[in-house]
Amino acid sequence: MPARLSDGSLAPRRVALSPGSFLNPKVISAMNLLEVKDVALSMMKPAKAEVLKWYRGEFSVDLKEDLSPVTIADRRAEEILRKKISKYFPDHGIIGEEFGNHNPDAEWVWTIDPVDGTRSFVRGLPLFASMIALLHKGEPVLGIIELPAMGETAWAVKGKGAFANGQPLKVSSQSRLKGAFVAVADHYCFRSEKCSFLYNRLNKEAGIVRTYPDAFGHLMAIRGVVDVMVDPLAKIWDYAPCKILVQEAGGRFANFAGRRASIEEGTAVVGNSKLVQQVRKIFAENRK
Repeated sequence: MPARLSDGSLAPRRVALSPGSFLNPKVISAMNLLEVKDVALSMMKPAKAEVLKWYRGEFSVDLKEDLSPVTIADRRAEEILRKKISKYFPDHGIIGEEFGNHNPDAEWVWTIDPVDGTRSFVRGLPLFASMIALLHKGEPVLGIIELPAMGETAWAVKGKGAFANGQPLKVSSQSRLKGAFVAVADHYCFRSEKCSFLYNRLNKEAGIVRTYPDAFGHLMAIRGVVDVMVDPLAKIWDYAPCKILVQEAGGRFANFAGRRASIEEGTAVVGNSKLVQQVRKIFAENRK
């Protein structure tokens, strides 16, 4: 069996990767996705270094059209990742938060969120993340969530499990919402999406509800240190890595309603199947 590094990744092989070596879709569909994951982890390293270079430093903050903040760290980290993807996977599409889409209808598409939780990053809080995922025909088959300020790297590959710093990830076994430790997005997200009823019910029925927004909250549910994460507002680049990670950690990704479990629908419940279903039931009851 191939040797593994401390983070659970395969040890580097003695064959150098060349740009475009994964160009042929027939090759990547048959190849070991663990090798693609190792390339992805190597691509993340300079992007993470760029983000940490600006963390708790001096920089300006701009507002995007949706009034969300963006910094030089967001832009430069995404530029690094886009260049790396184009170098090693030139036939793949890219969906990035800061610089839009390139060939988004390709069979293989990467999603990029260079700094998830920019508000935390701007304030010097360590709860931000950097994330990428690889989609095959619209569904994530590989995902990476980095918590750069905390030195944590989590990854998952379809059929191969989910790991963080070399340790397997597994969702909580808590079976009832009563007594559960629930993570939620910021309250304003529930208000803006007219889901305050869900926020209020969770606070009434769960053991404790804490605001752990963005990828940090999702990763804590995937790790099983919180029992479920409830998020009413995010984008494809936020949800793509979370979906494959929670599935490979033995849990479930679902939208507030419907059966598609779409990474584009805008809502997510992440955790073990029993709690995910109980949260969805509360949402459905209010919608009748």
